[in-house]
Amino acid sequence: MTTTPIPDAVATRKRLVRVGDVAVAALVLSVALHFPAQGVSNLLWILGGLVAALVIRGLRRAIGNADLPQAELDEYELARHLQAREEGLRWSLGLSLAIFVLSGAVAFATRFWVDPDGVTVALFFAKTVYCQMILVPYIVARSLAGKINHDELSAQE
Repeated sequence: MTTTPIPDAVATRKRLVRVGDVAVAALVLSVALHFPAQGVSNLLWILGGLVAALVIRGLRRAIGNADLPQAELDEYELARHLQAREEGLRWSLGLSLAIFVLSGAVAFATRFWVDPDGVTVALFFAKTVYCQMILVPYIVARSLAGKINHDELSAQE
Protein backbone atom coordinates (compact mmCIF):
# COMPACT_ATOMS: atom_id res chain seq x y z
CA MET A 1 0.00 0.00 0.00
CA THR A 2 1.58 3.25 -1.10
CA THR A 3 0.65 6.63 0.22
CA THR A 4 0.30 9.54 -2.11
CA PRO A 5 2.25 12.63 -1.16
CA ILE A 6 0.33 15.65 0.05
CA PRO A 7 0.57 18.54 -2.44
CA ASP A 8 2.53 21.58 -1.32
CA ALA A 9 -0.50 23.88 -1.57
CA VAL A 10 -2.51 21.62 0.75
CA ALA A 11 0.34 21.41 3.25
CA THR A 12 0.75 25.21 3.18
CA ARG A 13 -2.95 25.78 3.83
CA LYS A 14 -2.93 23.22 6.68
CA ARG A 15 0.11 24.90 8.23
CA LEU A 16 -1.50 28.33 7.97
CA VAL A 17 -4.69 27.03 9.60
CA ARG A 18 -2.72 25.55 12.52
CA VAL A 19 -0.79 28.79 13.05
CA GLY A 20 -4.03 30.76 12.74
CA ASP A 21 -5.71 28.61 15.37
CA VAL A 22 -2.84 29.33 17.76
CA ALA A 23 -3.04 33.07 17.00
CA VAL A 24 -6.80 33.16 17.63
CA ALA A 25 -6.28 31.19 20.86
CA ALA A 26 -3.71 33.81 21.93
CA LEU A 27 -6.26 36.56 21.25
CA VAL A 28 -8.94 34.81 23.29
CA LEU A 29 -6.42 34.16 26.06
CA SER A 30 -5.49 37.85 26.03
CA VAL A 31 -9.12 38.71 26.79
CA ALA A 32 -9.31 36.10 29.56
CA LEU A 33 -6.09 37.33 31.19
CA HIS A 34 -6.86 41.04 30.89
CA PHE A 35 -7.76 41.73 34.51
CA PRO A 36 -5.47 39.24 36.33
CA ALA A 37 -2.32 39.82 34.21
CA GLN A 38 -2.68 42.88 32.03
CA GLY A 39 0.94 42.97 30.85
CA VAL A 40 0.87 39.39 29.58
CA SER A 41 -2.57 40.02 28.15
CA ASN A 42 -1.39 43.04 26.16
CA LEU A 43 1.60 41.10 24.82
CA LEU A 44 -0.63 38.21 23.72
CA TRP A 45 -3.05 40.68 22.14
CA ILE A 46 -0.36 42.36 20.06
CA LEU A 47 1.43 39.15 19.02
CA GLY A 48 -1.79 37.22 18.40
CA GLY A 49 -3.23 40.08 16.37
CA LEU A 50 -0.13 40.42 14.19
CA VAL A 51 0.16 36.69 13.57
CA ALA A 52 -3.58 36.34 12.89
CA ALA A 53 -3.51 39.20 10.38
CA LEU A 54 -0.53 37.66 8.59
CA VAL A 55 -2.20 34.25 8.58
CA ILE A 56 -5.41 35.69 7.10
CA ARG A 57 -3.34 37.37 4.40
CA GLY A 58 -1.46 34.13 3.73
CA LEU A 59 -4.66 32.07 3.67
CA ARG A 60 -6.27 34.49 1.25
CA ARG A 61 -3.26 34.20 -1.00
CA ALA A 62 -3.26 30.38 -0.66
CA ILE A 63 -6.94 30.06 -1.57
CA GLY A 64 -6.69 32.55 -4.41
CA ASN A 65 -8.84 35.18 -2.67
CA ALA A 66 -11.81 32.80 -2.81
CA ASP A 67 -13.25 34.50 0.28
CA LEU A 68 -13.38 37.81 -1.63
CA PRO A 69 -14.41 36.76 -5.14
CA GLN A 70 -13.94 39.38 -7.86
CA ALA A 71 -15.30 37.39 -10.80
CA GLU A 72 -18.42 35.33 -11.30
CA LEU A 73 -18.31 31.97 -9.60
CA ASP A 74 -19.58 28.73 -11.04
CA GLU A 75 -22.34 26.91 -9.19
CA TYR A 76 -20.04 24.75 -7.05
CA GLU A 77 -17.71 27.63 -6.10
CA LEU A 78 -20.71 29.81 -5.24
CA ALA A 79 -22.16 27.12 -2.97
CA ARG A 80 -18.77 26.65 -1.29
CA HIS A 81 -18.40 30.42 -0.82
CA LEU A 82 -21.91 30.79 0.61
CA GLN A 83 -21.35 27.90 3.04
CA ALA A 84 -18.13 29.48 4.28
CA ARG A 85 -19.81 32.88 4.69
CA GLU A 86 -22.69 31.28 6.56
CA GLU A 87 -20.24 29.55 8.90
CA GLY A 88 -18.49 32.88 9.50
CA LEU A 89 -21.81 34.57 10.26
CA ARG A 90 -22.77 31.79 12.72
CA TRP A 91 -19.46 32.27 14.54
CA SER A 92 -20.02 36.03 14.50
CA LEU A 93 -23.45 35.64 16.08
CA GLY A 94 -22.10 33.29 18.74
CA LEU A 95 -19.21 35.59 19.48
CA SER A 96 -21.53 38.60 19.69
CA LEU A 97 -23.67 36.77 22.24
CA ALA A 98 -20.58 35.77 24.21
CA ILE A 99 -19.37 39.38 24.23
CA PHE A 100 -22.81 40.52 25.41
CA VAL A 101 -22.76 38.02 28.31
CA LEU A 102 -19.14 38.90 29.07
CA SER A 103 -20.05 42.58 29.17
CA GLY A 104 -22.69 41.87 31.79
CA ALA A 105 -20.25 39.80 33.83
CA VAL A 106 -17.61 42.55 33.67
CA ALA A 107 -20.18 45.18 34.65
CA PHE A 108 -21.29 43.06 37.59
CA ALA A 109 -17.71 42.33 38.69
CA THR A 110 -16.64 45.96 38.46
CA ARG A 111 -19.68 47.00 40.46
CA PHE A 112 -18.97 44.72 43.43
CA TRP A 113 -15.42 43.29 43.36
CA VAL A 114 -12.80 45.11 41.36
CA ASP A 115 -12.52 48.80 40.63
CA PRO A 116 -10.71 49.25 37.30
CA ASP A 117 -10.26 52.64 35.73
CA GLY A 118 -11.95 53.62 32.48
CA VAL A 119 -8.90 52.95 30.33
CA THR A 120 -8.65 49.37 31.59
CA VAL A 121 -12.29 48.67 30.78
CA ALA A 122 -11.98 50.36 27.36
CA LEU A 123 -8.89 48.28 26.58
CA PHE A 124 -10.74 45.13 27.63
CA PHE A 125 -13.59 45.82 25.22
CA ALA A 126 -11.13 46.81 22.48
CA LYS A 127 -9.64 43.33 22.84
CA THR A 128 -13.04 41.64 22.63
CA VAL A 129 -14.03 43.64 19.54
CA TYR A 130 -10.65 42.94 17.95
CA CYS A 131 -11.17 39.22 18.54
CA GLN A 132 -14.46 39.44 16.68
CA MET A 133 -12.94 41.49 13.85
CA ILE A 134 -10.18 38.92 13.36
CA LEU A 135 -12.21 35.76 13.96
CA VAL A 136 -14.91 36.24 11.32
CA PRO A 137 -12.65 36.65 8.24
CA TYR A 138 -10.38 33.95 9.62
CA ILE A 139 -13.26 31.48 9.96
CA VAL A 140 -14.40 32.17 6.39
CA ALA A 141 -10.87 31.76 4.97
CA ARG A 142 -10.28 28.67 7.15
CA SER A 143 -13.50 27.06 5.99
CA LEU A 144 -12.69 27.71 2.33
CA ALA A 145 -9.15 26.40 2.80
CA GLY A 146 -10.53 23.18 4.27
CA LYS A 147 -12.99 22.76 1.41
CA ILE A 148 -10.32 23.47 -1.22
CA ASN A 149 -7.94 21.02 0.49
CA HIS A 150 -10.66 18.37 0.50
CA ASP A 151 -11.32 18.94 -3.21
CA GLU A 152 -7.63 18.76 -4.13
CA LEU A 153 -7.01 15.62 -2.09
CA SER A 154 -10.09 13.84 -3.44
CA ALA A 155 -9.15 14.81 -7.01
CA GLN A 156 -5.66 13.41 -6.43
CA GLU A 157 -6.98 9.94 -5.53
